[in-house]
Amino acid sequence: MKKQFNARSLAVIAGAGFFLLVHVSCKKEVSQGNTVRGESAKTETNASNASLIAYKSTPHEISVGYYRTWRDRTVSGNINDPIMTEIPDSLDIVCNFSNFTPAGSSYWTTLKNTYIPALHAKGTKVVNTQGFPNVADTSYTNHYTDNVAGYQAWALATSNQYAAMGYDGIDFDVEYNPTGAKLVTQTGMVKALSKYFGPKSGTGKLLIFDTNQNGTNNLFRQVSTYIDYLFLQAYGRGTSGMQSTWNSFSTYIQSKQFIIGFSFYEENGYPGNYWDDVIYPRNGKGRAYDYSRWEPVTGKKGGVLSYAIDRDAPLTTLHDNNIVKPDFKVTKDLIRIMNP
Repeated sequence: MKKQFNARSLAVIAGAGFFLLVHVSCKKEVSQGNTVRGESAKTETNASNASLIAYKSTPHEISVGYYRTWRDRTVSGNINDPIMTEIPDSLDIVCNFSNFTPAGSSYWTTLKNTYIPALHAKGTKVVNTQGFPNVADTSYTNHYTDNVAGYQAWALATSNQYAAMGYDGIDFDVEYNPTGAKLVTQTGMVKALSKYFGPKSGTGKLLIFDTNQNGTNNLFRQVSTYIDYLFLQAYGRGTSGMQSTWNSFSTYIQSKQFIIGFSFYEENGYPGNYWDDVIYPRNGKGRAYDYSRWEPVTGKKGGVLSYAIDRDAPLTTLHDNNIVKPDFKVTKDLIRIMNP
C-alpha cells in the first residue's frame, strides 16, 4: 500500500478541461546544472543515448521506479531532493506518482517540456499513475455516462490528455477487489482504453495493472488480456511465497509481464511505512536484492519496481528525515544484478 497517497486528491493533466482522479545504470554524460560544451561532448552524449535506447529495446528484466512528485525539487524546494532527470539512465519506466502537487505548480510545465523529453532521449518511458474515476462524482457525470458510450468518450479524452503531456502509458492503482456494478464499470473502462493503450491498441502506449492483490482479483481476471504489465506491490513480503503468488497470475499473463515491487523507506512513516525492503547501510542485503535475484520456476520475471525511488539515498539516521541527496545506488545495483 502506498501510504502517502490521499485518495481524495485531484490533479489536473496539462491541457485538460476537467479533472481526473489520480493516485497518482549507465554512465551519465549530462547532469542537471552542468552544461556540456562543444561538438565532441554532444557527440558523446548522442552516442550514449543511442546505446541506452538500443539496450532498452532488447529483451531484459526491466527496472521501474515510482517517482513521488511532491519530492521533486521543483515542488519541495529541498536541495537534498532530486529532479526527475537525475534518475538512473538505465531505468526503463518511471511512474509519475502525484500527490500534494497543486495543479498550478510549475512541476507540470517542467514535466511536460523538460523532464519527459529528456527521459525520452534516453529511451526511458514515463507513465502516469491514477485510479479509476468515481462515476457517481460530478467530475465524471458532468461529462460522461455510466455505460459503454460514456466509457468510450472518457477513454478518448484520457488518451488525448495523456498524448498532450507526452506520457507513454497509464498505470492503474488497484488496491481492492471490485464486485458488482463497480466491477462492470471498471472492466468497461479498461476495454474502452484498450483502443489507445495496451497490447491490443497497436499504439505502443502501455496499460499497466498495479496492485497489492493476488491473481484472484476480479478486475485483473477480467482485463488481463488488455494489460502490458502486472505491477505487484510486494512490499514487506519475502520471496519464499513469491512462486505461489506468481502461480495465481500465471494462467492469465506471461512471467515477463510480472514485475515485483518493493518500497524504499518513507519519511514520517515509521513504523507504518517502514517495510525494511532495503537494509541500511545498503550492502546488497534486503528484500529488494532478493526480488532482483528471484525467478519463477518456469521462466524469467519481467523485472523489479521500487516505490519512492526518490528516496534511494543513504540515511544518516534511520528513522528521521536527516537524508542526503539520492545517489540511486540500490536502483543501479538491482539493474546490474538482473542484467549483468
